[in-house]
Amino acid sequence: MKRTALLLLVAACGGKYQAPPPVASIALPDGSQLKPYDPANPGKARPQGMAQAAGRVYVTLSNQRDTDTGPVNAGPGFLAAFNPSSENVTLIDLGGADGLQCQNPGFVRASADGYLYSPCSGNFSGTDGTRAIVEVDPLANAVRRRAAIPNGRVPNGVAVTPTRIWTGDALKTSVFSIDRATLAADPTLPVTVDCPKTVFNYVADVMTIGGDVYALCASDISGELYQLDPDTGVVKAHVTVGPNPTELAGLDDGRILVVNANNNTLTAVTASGGALSANKILTFSSQTAALQDVRAFGRTVFTVASGSNTAQRIDLDAQGGPKVVAEANFGDGAGPYNILPLDDTQAIVSNRGTNTIAAANWVTVK
Repeated sequence: MKRTALLLLVAACGGKYQAPPPVASIALPDGSQLKPYDPANPGKARPQGMAQAAGRVYVTLSNQRDTDTGPVNAGPGFLAAFNPSSENVTLIDLGGADGLQCQNPGFVRASADGYLYSPCSGNFSGTDGTRAIVEVDPLANAVRRRAAIPNGRVPNGVAVTPTRIWTGDALKTSVFSIDRATLAADPTLPVTVDCPKTVFNYVADVMTIGGDVYALCASDISGELYQLDPDTGVVKAHVTVGPNPTELAGLDDGRILVVNANNNTLTAVTASGGALSANKILTFSSQTAALQDVRAFGRTVFTVASGSNTAQRIDLDAQGGPKVVAEANFGDGAGPYNILPLDDTQAIVSNRGTNTIAAANWVTVK
């Protein structure tokens, strides 16, 4: 019966899948509902990464409180599970019995076998015990296993292969792996994925695309995309992308897209003959600020910019080359962080500033 209904829906849309429309906005739980360490000083949800699994969407809640010196972790990390067409939210506590098994989760990604993996960055010192990668069973809404992170490393990004979990380092330009069977971190030296800097450099993201692991080194003046062997981490190739790249995404044609925050560009990287080549395919409007995320649905690309509080829908096959065909604005202070396409026109974003999940209300760009 469900299959028949889906076929009828696809047929009604001219053979193109159309997701049920999302609600305009979903309010995420207040910090008082997120097991604050100090009930008198709760944090905010501060949603970040999103992924789909088991028919729902999952978003990380970093659960932080703002102070004069920056955000601090006000409670354990959470995942919030929801259906985009409903305002109901289910919370998954990642912090364990003591509330300290995971703090400050940023990314979340689904593996091919259906589990969710989220790196917990802790307080970014590289020495606290709240740093981890947690494995979540979306059918049970519970943490299944936890991998501790060796001292001196802060996990950032996550790429899951059949045998390993790869993550980057938020403090330095290295990538290391965790055995999926034992959840033990590789004792050998991390893989170096360097890029030039004047102020900072770090690993912005790692992702599994086309069977390989791709690691994105970011700095204030440059960016470098590395292709790694998924089992050994051996560097197979690398190529320069734009300055301060923030996220990457895979296309159906095998190319990898990278958004570069410092020069407002979108780069397409092609892997061929054991080498990588990069081409700038789009420069965003000067009004677009702090490109934060990129996703693809078929030949349509979606980006989000936290500085300008906007999201963009891009047609790769537009006449004259890829171009932004529509834009959505989420209002001052929204701070959209991640975008998740539901089909080739509908998308939702996680608003870190307003602690909401919001549907993109697109306005055509002329």
